[in-house]
Amino acid sequence: MSLSPVDTSGFGAYAGPVLRAESGGAFEFEIEDRHLNGADRLHGGMMMALASIVLGQVAKETAGAKAPDAQAKPLSLNCDFVSAGERGDKVEGRAHVTRATRTVLFISGELRVGTRILMTATGVYAIREQDAA
Repeated sequence: MSLSPVDTSGFGAYAGPVLRAESGGAFEFEIEDRHLNGADRLHGGMMMALASIVLGQVAKETAGAKAPDAQAKPLSLNCDFVSAGERGDKVEGRAHVTRATRTVLFISGELRVGTRILMTATGVYAIREQDAA
C-alpha cells in the first residue's frame, strides 16, 4: 500500500507527519516522544488534533466533490477518549460522512491501534463557497 503525506501545515505541522493511503483510505500516524504526555501516553490534545485532521480532510474532500471551489468549515468536533496510545504505536484514523445536506456535513470517525479504539469523534462542517465568510 502506497502512503502519501497529508497537508498538516500551520498548527497541524506539530501533529505530523500524518500519512494516507493514496486510494483515499485510512490515515496513519506513528506516536513519537513529542506526542506524549507526562505519563508517557499519547497526549489527549494530540489525539484531538489528529481527529481534527482526519475528519477535516474527509470534509474537505466531500465538499470539493460537491463543488470544486467549496470549502468545509468546522462547526463542532466532539471527541471521546477510549484508550491510551503508546510510544511507537501506529495509529490508524478513519472517518466517513454519516449525513450530508446542501450546506452541512456530519462526519464520524475513530482512531485505532490495531483493533483497540483510542478515540471516537464526530464533527459537523459547514460547506461554503470559497469567497464566502
